Amino acid sequence: AGRLSVKTKRWLFFLGSSLISWKSKKEETVSKSNTEADANRFWSQIFGVAFSNKCWLHFFMLFVPLTGLWMSALGVVGLALNLRAYDFVSQEIRAAEDPEFETFYTKNILLNDGIRAWMAAQDQPHENLIFPEDVLPGGNAL
Repeated sequence: AGRLSVKTKRWLFFLGSSLISWKSKKEETVSKSNTEADANRFWSQIFGVAFSNKCWLHFFMLFVPLTGLWMSALGVVGLALNLRAYDFVSQEIRAAEDPEFETFYTKNILLNDGIRAWMAAQDQPHENLIFPEDVLPGGNAL
């Protein structure tokens, strides 16, 4: 946006019949757009430092909000895991006190046993197939 300007200007004009001339060199200045100036002012208030170095200004303009977003995302994940762990542990504590109470752990055991019982041998027709020796692979094919 801003750039250094070191141009020289020459001036000529007549004062009566005399020619007057001079040259002047502009001071080295860096101009900022209104947006940059506003951003600089905003972040300066937050950090208490006037950022004259644009690299640091832009670094903090990116770093601070993005870090905040990442940390809040991690916080949400942490909260979810913490609530899940609390749910599991509280169920196990209750199960230790009350034998009738089913936990996720006991539910999974019951489900697995139920699936095994349901998928019994009579429900697996391929287990009952009998193949003649001449159609089975020979040697070490298996």
